[in-house]
Amino acid sequence: MMFLAEIFPKTAPFWEYSNPPPGTIAAGVFFMLLICIGITMDVGLVLHWVKRPVRHPELAGRLTVRALPWQMVLIFLGFLAGFYLLASWLYVWLFPNSGIEPKTVVFQAVLFYLPVLIGLVVLFRFAGIQGGELFGIRWKKAPALLGLSLLLYLAVLPPLWLLSTIYQLLLKQVGCDFYLQDVAQLLTAPAAWPMRAALFFIIIIAAPVFEEVVFRGILLPFVVRRVGFWPGILLISLIFGGLHLHLPSFLPLFLLSVSFCLAYARTQSLLVPIGMHIAFNGVTVALLLLMG
Repeated sequence: MMFLAEIFPKTAPFWEYSNPPPGTIAAGVFFMLLICIGITMDVGLVLHWVKRPVRHPELAGRLTVRALPWQMVLIFLGFLAGFYLLASWLYVWLFPNSGIEPKTVVFQAVLFYLPVLIGLVVLFRFAGIQGGELFGIRWKKAPALLGLSLLLYLAVLPPLWLLSTIYQLLLKQVGCDFYLQDVAQLLTAPAAWPMRAALFFIIIIAAPVFEEVVFRGILLPFVVRRVGFWPGILLISLIFGGLHLHLPSFLPLFLLSVSFCLAYARTQSLLVPIGMHIAFNGVTVALLLLMG
């Protein structure tokens, strides 16, 4: 919005952004460069899909073979809910009068992400499941898969930006102002460098890995096996967008989730949606820091 205000000053609906903070122009130029690269990637993907079309039943089959038994999914969800409640209780007990701060975000991540992932590893070992094989994680191919994830992220950017801009304008028309998530606001808050480094690591690396393991690795194949390919993707994406509890970012997160689901189904490797998620969070952090 601020970048458009520089191009069309004093023109509705961008006029109120016509006095941007320092760094907005640099952030806008950087982002529009990514958009241009993304458009080029979209053209290449369309040509690729025309030559090598993939049928939805084939993609659905690739996901359903990765679905865990319902008993294991139920145990995992119970484990997830239990540690979430425990982390929330400890947070209220240890920080009764604190708002969202870097230290509280780090605390919640350590007491929630880490135990859940450790519990998943223990559950897999008990059931005799190879997590790397289940998630299609092949370390020898990791550089190529992560490079592919970056290209797919760039391809997602243009339609994501366009639809998100329309969505935010519609929210504005109905009286909902745009506001950043609490975690995003912390990025520019004063903090000691070790705490800031830990916060960046959680936002850019830990959160994407955790969320992709849960939503794409565990839940998506399970849901697709029971309700079908597109209904499963839409249901998982609705949950993914809704659980962030942030109305202005609901549609962007929903669309991102759909793209992550399709990337996992197409490539059969969880490294691809993880890489796309890391790229999205990393670029978002960089833009927020540039704009101050």
